[in-house]
Amino acid sequence: NISYSGVVLDEESKQKLLSLEIPEGWEPVAHHMTITMGPLTHKKGKHDFSKAYPVGSEVELTGLAIGRDERAMAVQVQAPAEISNSFPHITVAVNRAGGGKPAHSKEIPQENFEPLSGITLRGTVEEVPQ
Repeated sequence: NISYSGVVLDEESKQKLLSLEIPEGWEPVAHHMTITMGPLTHKKGKHDFSKAYPVGSEVELTGLAIGRDERAMAVQVQAPAEISNSFPHITVAVNRAGGGKPAHSKEIPQENFEPLSGITLRGTVEEVPQ
């Protein structure tokens, strides 16, 4: 069973994100941008991201903004094609002690984001098993 499909960052891109100012005691994540939950192609035909994001293909993402609240920190990215989430992002870190989970990244208020320039991230499209 596929948990999610996403662009899994290469080591260099992961290190770029982990070099950002992460609050003390937070758990680093910086792993992937989710394309969709489950496989790229929905079994009932609701979506098919496999043409825009073939498994194994290299994808370049541009970092647009960085933001955080009390639970999570994320970088908003420019995805090369549509994804299921209206807010393409990569979770950078979470505040587990404060109840933070990676899913909280998409709840960070838009006004908490500041422009980020010059960050290019690379990764590979994967269907990640549960």
